[in-house]
Amino acid sequence: MTRPAVDILSPLLTTPTVPAAAAHQLLAGLDLAPRTAVPSWITDPNLRADILAGFAEIPDDVRGAQ
Repeated sequence: MTRPAVDILSPLLTTPTVPAAAAHQLLAGLDLAPRTAVPSWITDPNLRADILAGFAEIPDDVRGAQ
């Protein structure tokens, strides 16, 4: 005896629509995308390299406009 096919898809499994800028920031926070932006007010080249490598984090409230 075979089971009937059930075509039920949970709303939790659907793909959400996320704006590209927000998606990149989320993925960079999870180290799944490269960090590409360093605020221009950071001038120390070693700190800039650490930020791009993910060793230093900058809180969103002091990040400023990108």
